[in-house]
Amino acid sequence: MTHSVKHIALSGGADSVFLLLKLLKEGHEVTALHCNFHLRGEESDRDETFCRQLCERLGAKLKVRHFNTAEYAQEQHLSIETAARELRYGWFAQETDTVYVAHHRDDLAETVLMNLIRGAGLKGLSGISENSTMTLHTDRNGKSTKTLHIIRPLLKMSKKEILRHLEEEHQDFVTDSTNSERDALRNRIRLDLLPMMEQLNPQVREHLCRLAENVKNELEATEASALFHLLSPLGFNRTQILDIARYQGKETRQWQSKSHNLIKSGGVIAFEAVKAARTEVFRVDADKVNGPLHFRRVRPGDRFRPFGMKSGSKLVNDFLAERGVNLLERKKSVVAHTTDGRIVWVVDHEIDDRFRVDESTRNVMTLTFS
Repeated sequence: MTHSVKHIALSGGADSVFLLLKLLKEGHEVTALHCNFHLRGEESDRDETFCRQLCERLGAKLKVRHFNTAEYAQEQHLSIETAARELRYGWFAQETDTVYVAHHRDDLAETVLMNLIRGAGLKGLSGISENSTMTLHTDRNGKSTKTLHIIRPLLKMSKKEILRHLEEEHQDFVTDSTNSERDALRNRIRLDLLPMMEQLNPQVREHLCRLAENVKNELEATEASALFHLLSPLGFNRTQILDIARYQGKETRQWQSKSHNLIKSGGVIAFEAVKAARTEVFRVDADKVNGPLHFRRVRPGDRFRPFGMKSGSKLVNDFLAERGVNLLERKKSVVAHTTDGRIVWVVDHEIDDRFRVDESTRNVMTLTFS
């Protein structure tokens, strides 16, 4: 079964080759994006040739982009590594709004250590996530921008697992010779620091990944707490707020309370007040009410039988919670009751089924709110 087209970053290295094979096996149509940065002479051209032959053999579409990376780095006063990153993701954003990359668990562990060495805060210690977004310039004058969504489906796999799968598939790959150079901090962490730490604790990579996951969970909880203080007074309930905090997708999603609409897309939240709603009318059998209605705040233990419920009763507070009414608003809610204390109407929400209008009704009492 063929799914929507997946764009992947394909360098020709083990990780991206495995990602290509994985997506093709899952039945996806894949477009591979390969960057030739012209930084390693014949080796750069070798990688491009390998990717062309691989994609042709596997039946995947390939797009190649050539960059004069050294010139760009000099013009923009950037390091070669940063320049290549800007060029790579800037091009990806021109080609697609979502790109799959082959970062794995070892990359996550290295990132945590690298950020720690650089003095990063909690966000840095959370490492890299399975889904993230970048806002990028898609032209050199910086006037055009686009949000690129990045998906990392291999983040729970180790490098050893990836290499083992490739060996089982008898699938070759290319190796970037600069990975063995110690100029870049990440390479020194991979080649020197992590192996030394593994002598002290063979599980150090796993522990670094677990640290990142724990920090990420704490940050999400903190965000949810902050959102609760912001959104609870606007009528959003706890379930909605947790859902809002957790949602990091690119598609726009919407939540609604009685007073506000909220939308979230790519981590960006916006909300607005709901325009005044139309007046809603409730009708009850006046003879069943048998007298005037009295109004008061909801009390703990108040029960009624919601419209359509044929037997039994429900706590008013439980009913309101199920309707998405937050605790603050529930305390302000009002019920209408008969002289003998029977609840007829949870104002603004629902009548008691025992007072409904039916075929035997002769006199109707109309209840409205604005």
